[in-house]
Amino acid sequence: MSGSANIASVTLAAGQASTPDDLQWVPEPGEELSALLASKLPANPAAQLQVAQSATAILGRGVPPTQPGSDTGLVVGYVQSGKTLSFTAVMALARDNGFQLLIVIAGSSAQLSDQSQKRIQKDLRIGIDGRRAWAPYHNPGPTDAAGIEGLLDNWRDPHVPIGRCQTIVITVMKQHTHLRKLTRMLRQLDLAGISALVIDDEADQASLNTQSRQNARLQRLKESTTYARLMELRRTLPSHTYLQYTATPQAPLLISIIDSLSARWVDVLQPGSGYTGGVTFFGPPRDRRPGSVPLQRPIQHERIVRTIPLTEIPSNSNPLVAVPRTLEFALRLFMVGVAAAFVRGETDGANRSMLVHPSVRTADHLTYLNWINDLFGDWRSTFRNSAADPDAANRLADSFRHAYDDLAESTSGDLPPFEELKPLFRAAFNDTDVREVNRRQGGPPVIIDWNQRYGWILVGGQAMDRGFTVEGLTVTYMPRGMGSGNADTMQQRARFFGYKESYLGYCRVFLEQGASSGFEDYIEHEEFMRRELIRVRDSHEPLQEWPRRFVLDPTLKPCRDNVLRDLYSRNIADPNEWITAQAFIGGVGTEIENRRIIDAFLDTHSFVPDIGHPNRTEVQRHLVSTPLSLRDVIDGLIADFRIRDPGEIEKWTGLSAQLGALLDEDSSAEAVVYVMSSGHPRVRGVYLTGRVKQFFQGEAPVHPENLRGTVYPGDRYVADASRVTVQIHLLNLRDDNNVVLATSVPFLAVKLPASGVRPLVEQSQAGQASASGSGA
Repeated sequence: MSGSANIASVTLAAGQASTPDDLQWVPEPGEELSALLASKLPANPAAQLQVAQSATAILGRGVPPTQPGSDTGLVVGYVQSGKTLSFTAVMALARDNGFQLLIVIAGSSAQLSDQSQKRIQKDLRIGIDGRRAWAPYHNPGPTDAAGIEGLLDNWRDPHVPIGRCQTIVITVMKQHTHLRKLTRMLRQLDLAGISALVIDDEADQASLNTQSRQNARLQRLKESTTYARLMELRRTLPSHTYLQYTATPQAPLLISIIDSLSARWVDVLQPGSGYTGGVTFFGPPRDRRPGSVPLQRPIQHERIVRTIPLTEIPSNSNPLVAVPRTLEFALRLFMVGVAAAFVRGETDGANRSMLVHPSVRTADHLTYLNWINDLFGDWRSTFRNSAADPDAANRLADSFRHAYDDLAESTSGDLPPFEELKPLFRAAFNDTDVREVNRRQGGPPVIIDWNQRYGWILVGGQAMDRGFTVEGLTVTYMPRGMGSGNADTMQQRARFFGYKESYLGYCRVFLEQGASSGFEDYIEHEEFMRRELIRVRDSHEPLQEWPRRFVLDPTLKPCRDNVLRDLYSRNIADPNEWITAQAFIGGVGTEIENRRIIDAFLDTHSFVPDIGHPNRTEVQRHLVSTPLSLRDVIDGLIADFRIRDPGEIEKWTGLSAQLGALLDEDSSAEAVVYVMSSGHPRVRGVYLTGRVKQFFQGEAPVHPENLRGTVYPGDRYVADASRVTVQIHLLNLRDDNNVVLATSVPFLAVKLPASGVRPLVEQSQAGQASASGSGA
């Protein structure tokens, strides 16, 4: 098979994130995986190898074949980046390694479930050329038990060659009735010794327990219906791995770590060549390093992403009574692209689509649908009537010139001459259909038969949010804001991401200003989160031990709150604030250990006197380091410094998250360290609570006002404006009776540069071992 000869013997290449010692077992790729990759990625050995290695790492982390037990893994990809190919490759590999039962939980609507079933059958070549390697079942129930039991028994029959045994592939809609029927059917079977693989597609949707927050508040145990059915299904399978696939893992990451759906490990998928995602459309995450020049958005952003003016965003105070100008222009851009494809003869076996996503309300869909049908119908009628009225058709064609010129700026000469397009507008309109995609008043879902037309204009809402594949999407029109502000929900609307590099110049995305800014903020959040998860994966760190923290703009929430037992907190550090460890708790050895840490740091770094007013006193003269590696300062000083006061631990934890975010952005970030008073201990009193009185030295002189602070500005202003600053304070401590409590006690104060402060989300998972509502 083309380009697949090396797949059967693939091993994880040197330098891969996953290595054999990270796996519970090492799957052996065979005929099914090779055939799938040859079919999906013909003549592309590098891409085949990448998918095969990823599938091997994912399946190998789970429960080995025939071994009892269960395991849960989280697989994270970008939106529209090829997650389905990843899990069908894992399914093919599971077949190659003797898994008898595969269950795919896909689609919370009939439309999405049908789409997933067809994609799986196509990828696994089920029913092609009389092959009988697979036995497919869609939404099975108790009446299917006898047939499935016989197929499973073939695997136990020594007289049936393994090659003739069929792997059962069950696709089931993520809906409680279908899940209950499936579980009841499986309970009729003898599943001892049966290896199962369960794939939960879009695992952050519907699967999670929406009663979790209420459970924590009311101290109760209650499960939402779909979640309960999933727990019953898992308890029915004595040997299985549960794989959660998603592009928005915020909710699965933030659920209680003792929840049965909390993953033990994570894998992060890398998109193949030609993928265009958030960074392509909205630019790289903003660079907040000290002294950095603001990053320029990619040229694609300025040409492709357009803002819908507020006057064209419908609202109660701004009802629209006519077709918005931006919507009309978006339609013209789309139809120029369709006509161009007719000129180039690219309409066979492909599609071009436009997506109009006004809101979740079907009434809004109907308004936009009527506008588009009226406008589109007039245009189409004029072109069809070109023989009777050629002048009208010619004038209409010329009115598309502005849209043509707009596309010409981004298509790099790929766009055919306008005069060649004009005669083909008639054919382009005839081969383009307008459809509403939703379920109006409980009617049947709209299924798009992509083979019917080359061009499609789809109008809808949530039905096209999550998991819905829009073939050949080029133009998106979304006159809606961020809604509830859930980051994962907003990102799932980005159907315009995908493998579009070959026709990116034809793409346009029209967004409300707030939504556009929200996507920019989300990209920063997503890239930070992926870096964190890749680090967890590469260090073989259990996912449940990873401290949950994200960079996330304050206008966004990670996910819906009702699935979270433990709510998160916002950590938005004040750049003018010093984070201090200034509590004295004697008699526990903390001071001795902290002094050892500081002495070791001082012994390995050089310091020089700082520059200041010649009239400063000894207390106001300090030693300062040259700029040091922030990583070295964290590792050698901050990370090991012991904090005993519970009131300081939360702030110190927040500081650690902020410093981690700085290093994630810039591994070469720097810090400066001051030894206050040049290492001569200052005398300070201590409150009964253990807090040091007047921790920072004040300014001098204090009076008069016009001279205040001219000799010494005060400790709070001893800092590097562009780097992390650490002050080391040594204090001789006394109680209220002037009795010496301790001498040369070390304390730290840390200040972030203003450009380094990040809006972080953090979640404490402490105490969850006794949590209620775990679903375990």
